[in-house]
Amino acid sequence: MAASPSPPSSDGSGSLYTREPTLEDLVELFVASKRSLNCTTTLWRADEIVKSARQLLEENAVLSAKNSFLRCSLDDQIDNLEAVRRGVDLVEGDVKNEFKNLLHSLDTSFSGLQASMAILRETPISPALQPPDTPQKYLYDFIDSTTVTALKDSLRACIDRYNDALSSLHDTTDAFDDSLNALRATIAALPQTVTTNSAPSPLPHLFHDLEVHATEAANCFASLVQHYDLCVTALKHTEGGGEAASAATNSTADPTNPHPDPASAPLQTSTFASPPEPLTADERLEMLAVVQKDAAEVDDVVTEIRDRGAEMEYLLSSISAHIALLRDERAALAAALHTLDTVARSTRAQLTAAKDFIAAWNLEHAAIVQGIDEWESLREFYEAFDAAYNNLVIEIAARRSRHERAKKKAKEAQRELDALYDEDVAARESFTAAQGDFLPLDIWPGLRDRPRRFEVCAVGPVEEGDEEEGKSIPDVGRELLEMAVERVRERG
Repeated sequence: MAASPSPPSSDGSGSLYTREPTLEDLVELFVASKRSLNCTTTLWRADEIVKSARQLLEENAVLSAKNSFLRCSLDDQIDNLEAVRRGVDLVEGDVKNEFKNLLHSLDTSFSGLQASMAILRETPISPALQPPDTPQKYLYDFIDSTTVTALKDSLRACIDRYNDALSSLHDTTDAFDDSLNALRATIAALPQTVTTNSAPSPLPHLFHDLEVHATEAANCFASLVQHYDLCVTALKHTEGGGEAASAATNSTADPTNPHPDPASAPLQTSTFASPPEPLTADERLEMLAVVQKDAAEVDDVVTEIRDRGAEMEYLLSSISAHIALLRDERAALAAALHTLDTVARSTRAQLTAAKDFIAAWNLEHAAIVQGIDEWESLREFYEAFDAAYNNLVIEIAARRSRHERAKKKAKEAQRELDALYDEDVAARESFTAAQGDFLPLDIWPGLRDRPRRFEVCAVGPVEEGDEEEGKSIPDVGRELLEMAVERVRERG
């Protein structure tokens, strides 16, 4: 709409309109301009919208900052919880590796012990070493196998206790994993606003558009007020204009607006009270031309005001919708924080379970290592027992060999002693025959005595029933002796 007319610069200003409007025309234009001012309700609503939007903009800044901080805090806390979980996995993995290696050592030790015991089971005692009618015995019959069985049961109990401790740890970690997965699901289900994805909030742009609409609507309304003032001025400079305008205003009150704008009430009583400012004829004609021109744009201006008001309503709804998303996000984040608090409280139980698992493993580890050492000691003892038996066979054979050599020497000596005895008897008899008749018996009492006989005999205890000399040293046989020598040689 045009601004207030300025004084004409020439006398040709009357050509701005085709004809001078009549009083009735001016009254109609005045009534229409006054009716257009009823759009003040749109301006009041626009002001309310701007105030509400400004409050929402402030809330947007607060919520966006809080939500962003809470999201970062949640991410950090989840990282910490996952670090705790990974730490427990590392502890479990290290213990499992130790247990696996120890179990391998245990199996190796037990296999060696079983092999040694198998040798004892397969090694018979030579019947020559046992009393007659004794059932066949093996080296295994001379060991206490209950020691091995008891130790085996003890080590199996250690393994069972380790498995129980591991199962208890898994129960705790499974519960922790369930809580952690629930927390991840809660965070994944959080409302995704535009600011969540590192994009700027749309509200400042929307609020700027809203302010533009409010400003333009106010400018449009100012042009309507200016047009209304120009209509009043035109009527003042027309004879009978004031009375006609008042009559027309009273007869055309808006029945749809029972509560008209209070600011318009004074217009009906005081608008035409003041006298008009003097105008020249040319100025009046130019003013009337502007009034007619602006009157054609009144409806468009009113429509624009209402359109901008509607657009402001839409923008406010968009802003409100975004704030609603932020509020929902804030509520969801609060729920996620509650879930996080629950998971965080279970972290202590998780760490305690890991500590208990390590303590239990240390105890069982020491017991298993001790069991392995005992098995190794038993294996070494059984191997020494087997080696001792083989050496016993060799020793028996050696003793019998020495006994036979001594027996042979004794027989040879006995033959020599017997020969000396016979020689002595013969010599004595020959002497007696030659000289006996000449020697009195009382010259030497031992003249006619027999020589003393010497015998070689075994000295030492003889077992009951061992009447045959040397029977106490059995004959182990050549085959058993060779086998014993071979096994001793194999052991080095």
